[in-house]
Amino acid sequence: MITIGLALPHYDGFFPTPGVTGAHRTRKALAYAQRAEQAGLHQVWVSDHLWLDVATQDRRRSPDCWTLLAAIAATTRRIRLGSLVTPAPLREPELLVHQIATVADLAGERLDIGLGAGWNAAEFAAAGRQFPATADRLASVERTTALIRTEVGPMAPRVWVGGKRSGILGVAARIADGWNLAWNPTSDDYRRCLARLNAAQPSAWRSTVPLLRSIGLTTVIGTDEADLHQRWTRLRRWVPGGHLDGLSFDAWRSQGLIGTPDEVHNRLTAWASLGVDHIVCALGMPFGLFDDEQIDLLAAAACRPGATTTAKPLSQEATT
Repeated sequence: MITIGLALPHYDGFFPTPGVTGAHRTRKALAYAQRAEQAGLHQVWVSDHLWLDVATQDRRRSPDCWTLLAAIAATTRRIRLGSLVTPAPLREPELLVHQIATVADLAGERLDIGLGAGWNAAEFAAAGRQFPATADRLASVERTTALIRTEVGPMAPRVWVGGKRSGILGVAARIADGWNLAWNPTSDDYRRCLARLNAAQPSAWRSTVPLLRSIGLTTVIGTDEADLHQRWTRLRRWVPGGHLDGLSFDAWRSQGLIGTPDEVHNRLTAWASLGVDHIVCALGMPFGLFDDEQIDLLAAAACRPGATTTAKPLSQEATT
């Protein structure tokens, strides 16, 4: 069955209650991870950035990803958890792997690690790190992955590589347990990236290890047509930075996993038929939550019968 994860809300002001920042933000994020577990969701994912700029002069800060993951691991029992994605070059690889090993001690087999090459030069500067050339950042993803598998121990976490450019797709083909494409790809976007992924030169290791596939989708569920319209109106007022201004209801509704429960179920089935194993759901916007009830509606939609999918070795996968 396709599995469902939650892009956990944890940035300043990305919660239903206005003005949640600082320590309140961290405690809220932890509470939502626990609620996701109680609702029966498969996984929670934490973004790994110092901040997000949602508009000019509107910077929203976040708890430290790996500290928050440690707290989630210690206060949950079943739900999987992971980073989406950790910029591998932002920390010294040995330090990052030490942090990962600590979280793995708490989470056991429940931990996943999303790795990327990093893109925000300003964030690197704020952390006192140089922003390397593309080739060096890609090499850091490979080096960090190798260290995870040799240093973390027998329960080494799964490594997901996120991205859509040719360089990072090549890294995913060689070394990743899974690949993530976010946010809101169309089926054509997914097919194009998958074709480039399949065209990359796989390693000998890849020929025997299935590559899991995940996508990130904006998700809003209405109990019926009228309810979906009401939630759209609330979301437009809530979303930071006015990012939905000028977007029609129909254009918004065509994205991601937005619709009534039947529509969401049908889209989940369609993605499963394309070989997607896991969907990361952003409830209103990535790593935000405008409506508490969305967690329960998502869990109910995810529990409906759906199509099954089995990952194959990359060399055997079709491009459609």
